[in-house]
Amino acid sequence: MVVPAAKVNLRRDEDGVWIAKSSLLPGCHAHGKERGEAMLRFQEAAKAHLEALMESGRPIPPAFRKQFVLTA
Repeated sequence: MVVPAAKVNLRRDEDGVWIAKSSLLPGCHAHGKERGEAMLRFQEAAKAHLEALMESGRPIPPAFRKQFVLTA
């Protein structure tokens, strides 16, 4: 798990779709028909988001700097 489950905010919108996001990773969110689906998609999106930040040379949010390090 990239983002600890306790740090993921899950809410249901007016259409019944679950939205997952975290203040630890601004700009990253996901949705799903069920709560678990939204969480799984968010974890996948978070990993891809962090990898894209690394590849583009943009800063990694402080909460993830120890997990995601650049290797040669």
